[in-house]
Amino acid sequence: SMDQGELRRRARRRRKARTPQEAKRLVYERSEDVRVYVLMRADGVCEGCGEKGPFSTRALPLRPYLEPHHTERRSDDGPDEPARVIALCPNCHRRVHFGVDGDEYNLQLKRKLRKIEGPPS
Repeated sequence: SMDQGELRRRARRRRKARTPQEAKRLVYERSEDVRVYVLMRADGVCEGCGEKGPFSTRALPLRPYLEPHHTERRSDDGPDEPARVIALCPNCHRRVHFGVDGDEYNLQLKRKLRKIEGPPS
């Protein structure tokens, strides 16, 4: 593994400008009604950790920033319904996607959602 000095030297090295490349990706439709409802339901408080969103949004009305998270991935045919979507602060959202305990945390979030919304349909 490289030391920090070597990594810094490599990072600072100038590179010639690269030509942008076109990329294709699949985008899964999400309901605006579900998004608005879930954020309103949370009322600015992360449904994962219970903390207020870390900053206010620019959109009116000003609200603490939260992100809707589908506890069952849309790419795996997860439904886009309130009983499967939870409002998370950015830290909790990154935790569920990138944390070493992300899968277990997602299971905890599903249990919390059952208490909030009742069983999924």
